[in-house]
Amino acid sequence: MSDLDTAARPYAKAIFELASAEGNLQHWGDSLQVAAVVASDADMQAMFALPSMLANQHSELFLSVVSGIKDAPKMSADFKNLIALLAQNGRLSALPSIATTFESLKQEAEGKIEVVIRTAQKLTAKQQSAMAKSLAKKLGKEINITTEIDETLMAGAIIRAGDMVIDGSAKGRLDKLTTVLSK
Repeated sequence: MSDLDTAARPYAKAIFELASAEGNLQHWGDSLQVAAVVASDADMQAMFALPSMLANQHSELFLSVVSGIKDAPKMSADFKNLIALLAQNGRLSALPSIATTFESLKQEAEGKIEVVIRTAQKLTAKQQSAMAKSLAKKLGKEINITTEIDETLMAGAIIRAGDMVIDGSAKGRLDKLTTVLSK
């Protein structure tokens, strides 16, 4: 886990608690997604590294960029305070990780989970549906599947659902066999 992910977790949890109490999960999620896009920009990352800028200048510039985005959610006073706090603590670059962690917490609360399935070949709609049903039953959550093609797997699939990873790929099995045989 990266340092930014570690730093992001307490911020995301605090924002989630605030958003839950306000009944504003969707608005906060949308706001954080926009902020994450802005924070990921290479020019913005370079601005974060400028020692000549004060924290309040970082937050003012950041907020002005966010407010200039068409269709961006309206910035609440709490959102502006969050940006100022992150700037003060040198954590604006953690916004993408904060947004991702917040979204995971939100989905958990809603009984949903994002599942990424990496396969060597494209899955059919029937295969995706069967996997979604099986995972929904196992995890007890509504499943949203994203598929990726990775020809290095040779066959099978690697399934990621939150912290859970199921490696049913031929490559994974061969790697395990190699490890066992090398001992």
